[in-house]
Amino acid sequence: MNIKFDKRFEWKDLPDMDTMRKEVDAAAKDIKIGETLFFKEHGVKSENEYKLKCMKNGELTKHSHVGWNSWEETAKNIEFIYNELKKRGSYITRFGFICDWVMGVPKEYRHKLPKGTGLCLETQEEWAALGQIVPVQPHLSDHMIGCPNAWENTVYALKAGATSIGNVSHYFTYEYPGVDLEYDRTWNSMKAFYLMGKYEGTVVHSNIDDGFGNQFTDLASITGWAMMERYIVEELLGARLSHAYGNLFSDPMGRIIMHNTMNRLNKYNTPGTMIFGNTVDYGLDIERNFGALSSFSLADAIFQRHCPTGHSVASVPVTEAIRVPTAQEIVDGHLCIDMMIEKSKFMEPYINWEKVEAETDVYIAAGNLFFERMMEGLENLGVDIKHPGQVMAALKAIGPKQLEDNFGVGAREKDGLRERIPVRPTDMTKILIKKKSIALERIGSLEKRLEGKKVIVGSTDIHDYGKEIVKTIVAKAGATVFDLGTYVTPDELIETVIETEAKVIIISTYNGIALTYAKEVMEKIKKADLDVNLVIGGLINENLDGGNLAEDVTHQVKDLGVNCENNMDLTIDIVEKIYNERG
Repeated sequence: MNIKFDKRFEWKDLPDMDTMRKEVDAAAKDIKIGETLFFKEHGVKSENEYKLKCMKNGELTKHSHVGWNSWEETAKNIEFIYNELKKRGSYITRFGFICDWVMGVPKEYRHKLPKGTGLCLETQEEWAALGQIVPVQPHLSDHMIGCPNAWENTVYALKAGATSIGNVSHYFTYEYPGVDLEYDRTWNSMKAFYLMGKYEGTVVHSNIDDGFGNQFTDLASITGWAMMERYIVEELLGARLSHAYGNLFSDPMGRIIMHNTMNRLNKYNTPGTMIFGNTVDYGLDIERNFGALSSFSLADAIFQRHCPTGHSVASVPVTEAIRVPTAQEIVDGHLCIDMMIEKSKFMEPYINWEKVEAETDVYIAAGNLFFERMMEGLENLGVDIKHPGQVMAALKAIGPKQLEDNFGVGAREKDGLRERIPVRPTDMTKILIKKKSIALERIGSLEKRLEGKKVIVGSTDIHDYGKEIVKTIVAKAGATVFDLGTYVTPDELIETVIETEAKVIIISTYNGIALTYAKEVMEKIKKADLDVNLVIGGLINENLDGGNLAEDVTHQVKDLGVNCENNMDLTIDIVEKIYNERG
């Protein structure tokens, strides 16, 4: 076993569990779950209580993510969505408020992060208002638990009446460049999980597609990882956990099998939060996006008909891949999935459920082996596997690639995405391999075209599939590639340019900070007097001048001297041209 730790702090310095329990128990005496309009209307004390009733009655619930960058705009839009759906004979059960990444850190550190496109709750009054605009239950996930500000966010969320809060997976993958509070992040997340376990009906949420599940190549690894998160949250910290999935599951039957797998792991029968929409198939063609929306929502509804788990069917607006959707587009998405929910009852009886169960058996058997290997590996590495903070910090320091390479279930191979052949490859693994193959075929002969040239690649957030394809293309052409991974800071880019003397930086961005990020990089390049060219692709957008929606900033980024390009076929030509011009 050859493990290298990317250790951010000494996890053995974390306080013991008795210290944590005493601290949280004392604080919990003053924390009471708020009563939302949703609770009042349905006569319940938690979202779980309501969902248990729906599961018994065969009723499906629905979800949408929302989060414009001001509270006023958000409140106005959720009121519009609720009333418009009601007027059209439709409904919505829960809103997932997308908070800006600056909320993941304490207020005194927020000036270090560029403002993104999400909602920032500035006052206790705004927190308290989350469940008081319309009778739709608030759910909080992004930049809540799992971040440095986990404790404060969780306390405010509970007081606002939110009884489903996440995201476990974010602890392992979401970063806040320039703010290194990893000890606080671990300690505060532990306390927040334990706090939630003290209240009847609360559920800790985890989207496996936002964490290491996003970076594993094997569905067996994702299954084993879900077991690990349940071990940490449920067995060590006493809370109840719900796994969401779906962003990266394109195959409708694959969604059904994974959901069945997650349900088999749910030994406490905790009602689920939501099933995320498949955004892999979303592109610039709106009409095709409606087809994708229908495909995944129908599959999700079919499974809920067959085996009610409480997970809400999610509507993802068809403009999601292009920009922040409007309130009307969210309404349109719900009206579309209403039809899928209605028709699902006719299709459910004709699914081969025996085959689904047989495939689930494979996932669970292989996943359990991965989980057991990880546990044994942690012990051998000197980690106290009874201390959740040590387990979390150690797993993060090891990272998904090393976990899968060292403890994965598949047979070893060479020249693959990883060192093992997946037992069941993820949709993203299959798609990535296919896209790489198509791109390489389209481009044609690559041999030695970039030999002797150096290229730096990275992404500004967790979305790194575009980066991975570009990395393969330039490497196949003979370039020396320096992959800085995700959440790459401008300072990291500058340091790497100085160290490597590379003349090309290629960055993928999807988190709505394209212009701010490009400005900072270009300023630092100029200040350091470096001979390097910046290329940016992805969603080149940002909120400007107090606007409520992110807008395309490609023109402004180009004016900075940045090459904006989303056509991967041109990657080799662009790198060649830059090197030819710069000698």
